[in-house]
Amino acid sequence: MASITVQNVSKQYKGGEVQALKDVSFAVQDAEFFCILGPAGAGKTTLIKLIAGIEAVDAGKIMIGDRDVTDRLPMERDVAVAFETYALYPQRTVRQNLAFPLQAPVRRSEWTNEAIETRITEIANLLGIGELLDRYPRQLSGGQRQRVALGRALVRKPKAYLLDEPIAHLDAKLRHRMRGELKRIQLEQGITTIYTTPDQLEALSLADRMVVLNHGKIEQVGTPDEIYKHPANIFVARFVGDPPMNILDASLDGGGISLVGLGRLPATRTSKEILVGLHNSPQVKIGVRPRDLELLDVGAANALCQTEVKHVQVLGETSILTLTVGALELRSRTATFQAPERGATVGLTIDPERFHYFDANTQRNLELFPG
Repeated sequence: MASITVQNVSKQYKGGEVQALKDVSFAVQDAEFFCILGPAGAGKTTLIKLIAGIEAVDAGKIMIGDRDVTDRLPMERDVAVAFETYALYPQRTVRQNLAFPLQAPVRRSEWTNEAIETRITEIANLLGIGELLDRYPRQLSGGQRQRVALGRALVRKPKAYLLDEPIAHLDAKLRHRMRGELKRIQLEQGITTIYTTPDQLEALSLADRMVVLNHGKIEQVGTPDEIYKHPANIFVARFVGDPPMNILDASLDGGGISLVGLGRLPATRTSKEILVGLHNSPQVKIGVRPRDLELLDVGAANALCQTEVKHVQVLGETSILTLTVGALELRSRTATFQAPERGATVGLTIDPERFHYFDANTQRNLELFPG
């Protein structure tokens, strides 16, 4: 078990044509479950490869514990890796694939044959692949192969687990169960874990802390609660949260907040403080979570405007509404039993105390980065 520090790391491909990572820095604490969240192409897999030593950094430094491992070979780093792409040995059975990490020359003296078999059985039962131990990878489904690849990482007790979208190909029910099992294993064993995912709900539910990565650059580092409640910029605001945050054009003055296409709301203490820092222009972007849009009866005196319900997506107890006000389209989350029907016209209002304020040019959160 050990901390992991990534310091000013950059990585290029194709002779510098592709900048996969740009001056990336973050620190993972000992025994922490740390998620790297980002869309496809953000650089998540590249980061895992660099930490594992599978690829070399172009610039920067990687520390595992108090050791600089930047130029160390993978076997000298004592980390276990699971990739989305399985990377199983086709000529070996599931049992042999799971046993392989424990039979490596550097660990051969640590594990007896009996201990290896016990550990394989434990992990196979955990992942629900106990009946597959004598099959070959070609005889498995994609989801089964992914569980074997994950098991090959979990069978060891290294300084750190590096898990690159390790349950992406599992069905929804099994994926939900495996998230809980992975968190339980990590808590019980206290092994530092870095876990990549494009799924913000997965990151929010698993991470002690997380980093949001976009086009090889870090957008924000923090706890799930910090990142959800105080997104550093518009990219994070829209990427973390389901459905995404609504982003509105607006302008501020001492008496109110004018929302383009919607109407005007009274100023708040926060809006007045932000206005003081806006030296050049009162124009801002305002973010509103879908759950913070309040639907009212048509003609309600306190309605900001009238809106038409364009679409209703029922998700069990909650529903996602697509609302239109002229050319403007908004997303709202509400309890299904309260959801209006498609085509209905309803009143709409928003509590300005729940607004998130972003700079219209830099897109940064004006409460975190004033002025």
